[in-house]
Amino acid sequence: MFKAKVNANVLRECIESITAIVDEGKLRIAEDGLKLRAVDPANVAMVSFELQGDAFDEFRFAVAEEVKSETEAGTESKAETEIGIDFVKLLGILGIGGREEVELELDEHAQKLFTRMGSLAYTISLLDPSSLRKEPKVPELEFPVQVIIETEEFRRTIRAAEKIGDHIVLGVDGEVFYMEAEGEMDKLRLGLRKEQLIHLTPGTLHSLYSLDYISAMSKGMSHAENITLNLGKDYPLLIEFEVAEGKGKVSYLLAPRIESE
Repeated sequence: MFKAKVNANVLRECIESITAIVDEGKLRIAEDGLKLRAVDPANVAMVSFELQGDAFDEFRFAVAEEVKSETEAGTESKAETEIGIDFVKLLGILGIGGREEVELELDEHAQKLFTRMGSLAYTISLLDPSSLRKEPKVPELEFPVQVIIETEEFRRTIRAAEKIGDHIVLGVDGEVFYMEAEGEMDKLRLGLRKEQLIHLTPGTLHSLYSLDYISAMSKGMSHAENITLNLGKDYPLLIEFEVAEGKGKVSYLLAPRIESE
């Protein structure tokens, strides 16, 4: 059993952060909140999402009796249920509903998610979790450099870079963090010293990434005040930020483009 009430803007912000990477995925519901981890169809980017139960105005979850019996019989893992959701469809419904509080109720047996916003009620058919991509494992990575930057500064640079080329370099040179994009005719560079950032680990490294993916990610983080960039040389990029006034966490992991010699 799962029933919840939540501010529409909070839920919309969370779903937007997910749809920046995937259209659908397996959402895990437990007593302490919601979790998701999914990879895009090209296996280039991954999203991890967590939302605490106290981000909701009301959050009620109880496992079915048969699952409860299995847990009591010796399973140490936390009781939870897993559902498959088309997040793009859900986001579209939230857009129609406006700013009304959202009521959610799960019918696991019918595989339906009942959604109500004021006088509008929707019944969303859930996806079969077994038909969706398997939840990816998080690779063990050690990042030598961490940069914390204001989100709007980052997003503004990405918007400018989109007019230049298809790839972007993120790097650190001493105590300067920089972002570079280069096209056939034009070049863009943003350079920020340590004192212009919220945090910077000094170093010397850079990596090249697909601008299409980072552009999509930048849309998913639009509600965050700042973001954390974890970097290495020719290394995956890990972007972390908070949603739902700090009661939710999102991370994006993006594979690098290896530059040819």
